[in-house]
Amino acid sequence: MGDIKMISIRDTVAYILSIAGCTSPFRISRMLVLANWKMLKEKGTIALRFKVDGFQAGFAVPEIEEIKRRIKDGSERCIKINEQKKCFEYVCEEKVELPREVSDVIQKVFDEIRSLDDISLNRIVVRDPHYPELLKRGGFHEG
Repeated sequence: MGDIKMISIRDTVAYILSIAGCTSPFRISRMLVLANWKMLKEKGTIALRFKVDGFQAGFAVPEIEEIKRRIKDGSERCIKINEQKKCFEYVCEEKVELPREVSDVIQKVFDEIRSLDDISLNRIVVRDPHYPELLKRGGFHEG
C-alpha cells in the first residue's frame, strides 16, 4: 500500500495553482489536508508530508510560509504573489507533473471545494473527526 512516492509541497502547491488559478494560502492549506485524508482513505497512505500549526478553529502550514519567503527573495520563479487579490499564482508555461494517483485526488478535492467560501471550507477540515489527531501530531509525518 505504501508505494506512493512522497511529493514536495512546493510541487503540489504549483499543481493546485495550475488547475485552480489564483488561490489564497488559506485555501491551499485546506486542500493539502483534504487531499492527504482522501488519499489515506482511498489508498491507505499519504503522498504529502507537511507540518500543521494550529488550534481547534484553524491552522497554518509552515511550508506554505516557506514558499512565500522564497517568492519574496526571488528564489521561486514559477509561483508569484498577487498582492491585489491576496493569492498565489502559477506563472510558468511548463506543465506541473505529479503522479496520476496524486493529481487525481487533488483534482477531486478541488472539484468538491471549489464552490465553498473560506468559512465553509475551514469547517469541513476543523470539524472532521481526524482533525484533533492532526493537531496533536503537528501535521502529516512518517509513521
